[in-house]
Amino acid sequence: MGRTDPRERFDDLVVRRERHAVDAERFDELREAEVFRSGWGVAGVVFEGERLLAIRNEAYPTEWTLPGGAVESGESLADAVAREVREETGVEVEPLRPVGVDESVVVCEDATGGDETDAGHSSDDDTSGDRRVEMAFVHFLCRATDPAVADGGDLGDPDETITEAAWLGSLPDDVFNPEHTRDVYERAREFRDR
Repeated sequence: MGRTDPRERFDDLVVRRERHAVDAERFDELREAEVFRSGWGVAGVVFEGERLLAIRNEAYPTEWTLPGGAVESGESLADAVAREVREETGVEVEPLRPVGVDESVVVCEDATGGDETDAGHSSDDDTSGDRRVEMAFVHFLCRATDPAVADGGDLGDPDETITEAAWLGSLPDDVFNPEHTRDVYERAREFRDR
């Protein structure tokens, strides 16, 4: 993946590895997604006191998400999270440390409807880039250095539609990817309180 994986340096991260088999149409959509092309994504667990920064966007209109996105070529993970949080919310942050990694491996189902494991291949052994894509999404504990949230019209880049950015009292129940996000949030609070 071209960057130093935080799991090589930190042994106290919340780690989740998921494998998904999808149909050919969905696979093609994901393969073209910026985060899968990069191989790396980042999200900020941003605190100001007890408040947590969260966003809503058109992709997940009924759920809150943590601000973040794809890492750009030549960009460090820490620089990427600072940029993404700023672009999506207007908030300036200092990334303190990674707290979690969510790794996704997506394989394309074969023509018979089974995935490549069903076809006799182990997903971990398949290196044929046309049937498998993967990315690691790194969550960073961040401290807000300028907590002012941008006006609604200034949220995100022109190619992404952020509908709301707000400071919340805590992690809401209606959060995207609730189990992993809750674990990452709790780990970030532990590190913050040290």
